Amino acid sequence: MSVITRSWLSFAAIGAGVIHLALVISSPLAVGIPLAMFGLAELTWGVLILVKDRLLVPRLAQAGALAPVLLWSLLTVTATLLAAPQIAASLRFVPMGIAALFELFIAAILSVILRRRSTATATATAAAREPKAPGAVRYLAAVMLAGILVGGLTTPVLAATQAGTVAMQHGGTMGGMMDMNMPGMGH
Repeated sequence: MSVITRSWLSFAAIGAGVIHLALVISSPLAVGIPLAMFGLAELTWGVLILVKDRLLVPRLAQAGALAPVLLWSLLTVTATLLAAPQIAASLRFVPMGIAALFELFIAAILSVILRRRSTATATATAAAREPKAPGAVRYLAAVMLAGILVGGLTTPVLAATQAGTVAMQHGGTMGGMMDMNMPGMGH
């Protein structure tokens, strides 16, 4: 697997993890605990695959990427069937939808990687073929693009969560905080 693919997987996992953790604050305990566990697991896995310079537990990561999507779907269907929208109200659609996109991306890429590995073990010539390291410019461009995409999707989503709403009520900008806290800086 290329270092670029691993970087993209890491960014997507970190983005999904941050979104899940931001949704914990507005969720009931029964929903918040699994969200916190998924968020921490995604953040940990995303950081570890960058630090370890290899893909860790790909089958478990694939299942872990699909589990929040399946549980969110189940919760939404249950809320609809019971005509009780308050059951799923804490999981706002836009944040969960973007997190689901990240998770489906992770699951799809891991499926391709696992499929290639199983095919490569069947043929010795494919197993001997290692992906060569990308050039510095190509790697930097790919990492910057991943950062822009994940940051561009995650930032407005975080603002749409309860955590983002509370953060804006308590100051909004650093300039406003500086005016309040620094003597001689106010009006």
